[in-house]
Amino acid sequence: MSQAPSDVAGLRPPPPGKYELDRAHTMVEFVARHMLTKVRGRFTDFDGTIEVGERPEDSQIDVEIRVASIQTNEPRRDAHMRSGDFFELETYPVITFHSIAVRPTGGAGFEIDGELTIKDETRPITLKGEFLGSGPGMSDGSTILGATARARVFREDWGMNWNMVMETGGFLVSKDVDIEIEVEALKVG
Repeated sequence: MSQAPSDVAGLRPPPPGKYELDRAHTMVEFVARHMLTKVRGRFTDFDGTIEVGERPEDSQIDVEIRVASIQTNEPRRDAHMRSGDFFELETYPVITFHSIAVRPTGGAGFEIDGELTIKDETRPITLKGEFLGSGPGMSDGSTILGATARARVFREDWGMNWNMVMETGGFLVSKDVDIEIEVEALKVG
């Protein structure tokens, strides 16, 4: 059963329409284990739209991420991530996400089923998210919305198989990668 359009866990739902991701307030990040610790990375160059429907189920999300913008706070690792061992920047400069279903899961929670394309390989992914609210922005009063979303993916599904076996056992880099997204989007239509 859908949430009433007037209430999403006590938060004002966003008005229907087109929203664009605000790069200054949106984070597209990933976390992977490297040896004994976790390494966090991010993409800083991306565009995306959220078409908010009258009902959450009628909404649509499309995102395009430029691989060249990857940052892990280590230039050599960034270069390695752009290489043929991982994203193959020269051949596949863009990652895309296209939603195919949005569904409320209770309270402010939701799930987004979509298609994630990396290196021309499209695989299904489900993001679990939380709606954070909507209202007027600070600068000009335009409507903004906020949300978070997370998923775990298996990087080898996209042909990113590079790894090294450690002397103590196990692998240098985890095969599972957590995707973490913090969104602020501005209504443009």
